Amino acid sequence: MSSIVFCCPLILNGNKLVISGDIRAGEYIDRIDIVEVEFSESCDVIEIPDYAFLGCTSLKKVTLSPRIKKIGFQAFSECSALEEISLPDSIEDIGSNSFAYCRSLNHVRFPSGLKHIGHNAFSFCGSLTEVVLPDSLEEIESYAFSDCDSLRKVTLPANGNMLGELIMNCCPALVEIIQPSEKVPVFDCNSYIFDPYDKSAYDRCVLKVPENMIDSYDVSKSWRIFNKNAMSKQ
Repeated sequence: MSSIVFCCPLILNGNKLVISGDIRAGEYIDRIDIVEVEFSESCDVIEIPDYAFLGCTSLKKVTLSPRIKKIGFQAFSECSALEEISLPDSIEDIGSNSFAYCRSLNHVRFPSGLKHIGHNAFSFCGSLTEVVLPDSLEEIESYAFSDCDSLRKVTLPANGNMLGELIMNCCPALVEIIQPSEKVPVFDCNSYIFDPYDKSAYDRCVLKVPENMIDSYDVSKSWRIFNKNAMSKQ
């Protein structure tokens, strides 16, 4: 792992960690005493490094600075008490597994300039109920939201870009997918949004697409697996 030299002090105030300078990869792995993390307004950090807060199981609140552009690999993975994260408009890249196994996470605000979500970024986030993804996304990698047991509604980008394999696989509560794109997106490796053998998932979930695009989605290999009677205009 690469390291970053400290520029400014870090202040641990009770259970609140105030960050005013750079941090190293893996700096706070498995720290169970940290309940809140705040990046100060003056902090010029632009990337949260890999593994930074991995396994901080008491962490409930994170306030990011408006300069951060990237969240690294497993940066907040297994932070099982984290309930909500508001990503600033500066964020462009959410790394692989960055919030995986954040089982209490129930709300994520995705910024309008977000470009990339890595594989398994939000997998096993069992309390997440709705996801609204911005049209700025250039890539959503495989299994990005897999195994989210409470996820009920997803709005996909309207840009028609390629989607990763099985991005919503094993989401048993998912009943509505809004796909507003007038260009039918394809999936990486000719894959699907769910496991193609999980018939109950396709029967349960309503796919909402633009009214003039229903026939186009219905002839697409990756989308026609939805029951056409379950397709409705968006």
